[in-house]
Amino acid sequence: MRWKVLIAFGAALLSAIAAVGPASAVDFSKAAGEFGPEGAWTNRCEIDRMTDSKVCRLMNYRLFDDGKEVGFVALSVIPTGNDFHLFLTTSQGMVENCAIRVDRQPRIETQIATLNMCMFPNFVSGRVVDQFRNGSTVLVRVNFLRAGKRDIDFPLNGFSRSFEEMQRSLQ
Repeated sequence: MRWKVLIAFGAALLSAIAAVGPASAVDFSKAAGEFGPEGAWTNRCEIDRMTDSKVCRLMNYRLFDDGKEVGFVALSVIPTGNDFHLFLTTSQGMVENCAIRVDRQPRIETQIATLNMCMFPNFVSGRVVDQFRNGSTVLVRVNFLRAGKRDIDFPLNGFSRSFEEMQRSLQ
């Protein structure tokens, strides 16, 4: 069930932000309306129409334009049973692996990767949430199968408040 929500979310994110034409033709104005302002943690809950259950996610995204390509990298925290998972989604191609590093803490790597996405399981039980709550920035690295790597910094200000709001919404 959660994977269906994730796939639907990824498809919506890709359709709202990803470019089909040349970089100059990209319209990112839709992204802020649907996903909140760039670099800000936003919490969104809705009722799944098929199961009548509440589905929530906490999200932050960053846009990039490196002169050759325009796209996005997004972080999403999604509840999964008794824990939460952190998903890293990108508008670029096949992902080989990913890593995150909060401030000067040791990096955390994952090999759970697929087309446009990596997953870091056990966000709460693995104590990563504590690093996010106490940190100021998280550096994410996405290693692509054929396109090298991309590093993006995300601010963590506002994360704790938004995460607590999402937890309250789920009760």
